[in-house]
Amino acid sequence: MGTPAVVDDDLRELIDELMNTGPEDEADDRDFEESMATVLSMVTDYLDDPDPPSPELADWAAAAESGAQKVADGLASRVENLRRGLSVFAGTGRPEEAVLRKHAAWTDARRAEAAGIASAARRLREKDLRSLAARGGLVNPRMAELIASVSDAMESDVRHGHVPSPAQLAEVERLEGRVAVASVRAILLKVKLTRGAAAFAGRPGEEALAQALRGHAAAAEAQLAAARAFAGALRRFRALSADANSNPTATRVHKRPSPETEDDLAAPPPRQRRRTLDSGVQD
Repeated sequence: MGTPAVVDDDLRELIDELMNTGPEDEADDRDFEESMATVLSMVTDYLDDPDPPSPELADWAAAAESGAQKVADGLASRVENLRRGLSVFAGTGRPEEAVLRKHAAWTDARRAEAAGIASAARRLREKDLRSLAARGGLVNPRMAELIASVSDAMESDVRHGHVPSPAQLAEVERLEGRVAVASVRAILLKVKLTRGAAAFAGRPGEEALAQALRGHAAAAEAQLAAARAFAGALRRFRALSADANSNPTATRVHKRPSPETEDDLAAPPPRQRRRTLDSGVQD
């Protein structure tokens, strides 16, 4: 009996692939099935943990959700093709019918597992967002205040032509490294919180949660704005120093930092006892 005329080239290729599977293909399928079951069990266990997820686990959950959803979508497309083929061969008693039925059922089961992983990972990620929303001080206000204070001092020196000494310039440049690290973490935190707020905003009864996330995101943006101002002030501060060094006849007036600024630069703000940087809290 020939192949039914309604079988197109793509479906014929799929059927040929399935009809010619061997032991290695079956072993790969078993490995994939075991991997899916393991990941689903693992993310479910994490979700059942009463404690909020660690920053690392929250990042893993976001990646797992995205990856599992892509797998689920790909498998859903394959199930559709398998069922299309099965509709052609249904009731014929041909070998293709049994093979298509078997693979359609197996693939749909894996699709359901992938969708389950994506759903559980999403709930785990949302558990992290709920924990963050309920916490205070995700962005340490002392860091933003320190950045703003030093920026203002540098801008004042530039306006008045107070050329920094090498020691003063080095002191500010040491703070530059801390500002850079804080900025990267503030960017990541802002993106995470903003996306979380957008996701919760459309759900009934979740507006308070979305508002809390937006508030934390605004604090992160305020720190980023302070960091941008610091970067601009430091460029001008360096330019003032470079101009003075290139013109030996220029009058150099060194101005020490105010006692408050000097103390802040000499030692970092005290560390908080709660989990800090990795969960989005800035030193």
